Amino acid sequence: MNRVLAALPILACALACNQRTKMPAFSPPSQGPRYYIIGKNGTQTIGREPRKLLPGFGVVVAEQRLLGGELIGRTSLGRDIPMKDLRPATPSRFSGVHLDHRGLDFGWVVKEGAPVYAQPESEGKPVSRRARYARLTLASQEGPQGFYRVADGWMSDNDLRVPRISPRPPVVTDTEPWIDVDLATQTLVAYFGDKPVFATLVATGVGADGSPLSTPKGIHRIRAKLLAATMDNLDHTGVAPYSYEEVPFTQYIGRVALHGAFWHDQFGAPRSHGCINLTLADAEWLFGFTQPSLAEGEQEVAATEKRQGTLVRVR
Repeated sequence: MNRVLAALPILACALACNQRTKMPAFSPPSQGPRYYIIGKNGTQTIGREPRKLLPGFGVVVAEQRLLGGELIGRTSLGRDIPMKDLRPATPSRFSGVHLDHRGLDFGWVVKEGAPVYAQPESEGKPVSRRARYARLTLASQEGPQGFYRVADGWMSDNDLRVPRISPRPPVVTDTEPWIDVDLATQTLVAYFGDKPVFATLVATGVGADGSPLSTPKGIHRIRAKLLAATMDNLDHTGVAPYSYEEVPFTQYIGRVALHGAFWHDQFGAPRSHGCINLTLADAEWLFGFTQPSLAEGEQEVAATEKRQGTLVRVR
């Protein structure tokens, strides 16, 4: 059964995961509660109705206290959990690039120690290596199939993610903000009309096109925005369970959403159950870029006929 904010239309992320109201009110990661991941042995909540939480679930610890000599954390959903069963999450430090007047003449390295070769072939010894998430200017986007020319040689296109200019959808005006998500390159580009203003890496659905774990292709509009939304699929059977409290900067475009992901650092490759995962910094920037905007003090907002949501194209 889905539990949703009363002021919003019925929404669901991939696999119809649940969205619950927030307690206490969310504040941005840099200022508010800390993110934690349930450790490899799992944990059990403390109280009259103990609940098993599985390894990999994500929680937000709002406060900590000693109970019988043991340090206990209370999560944002009011669950009491032994802190010994948690490990601090390490959200990705990657962030996208504001383009100003530059074009999309670069790519991001998505493999640690990715090799650079003297020739467009991977048989010889690398002349150098590049760190994961390094942003490299491309000498040219044209070259032998499977390779890009960089400053000191050639790199395999398996090791680079290169965003590309995409034509504006006809329904978007030449001054309107919109977002383009390219599943093939796992990149996102934000535009004002025909002008790209921001580009970054994403992590989209792991499923094949059209499957429940895929990110739906097509033209969407943002239906609702929440500063934080708790997501899980615990009401479902026969699927790998997940549960994350206070997923930050969530923007629904139907059954999936764009949102920050604090539980992994695998951007540039499919990773999600259908949602478009972003780093926390990128999710926050895009949250401010899109419409409808939140008034001061609001925690969520829904698009209306008069206050239409920003267009998001997934291709």
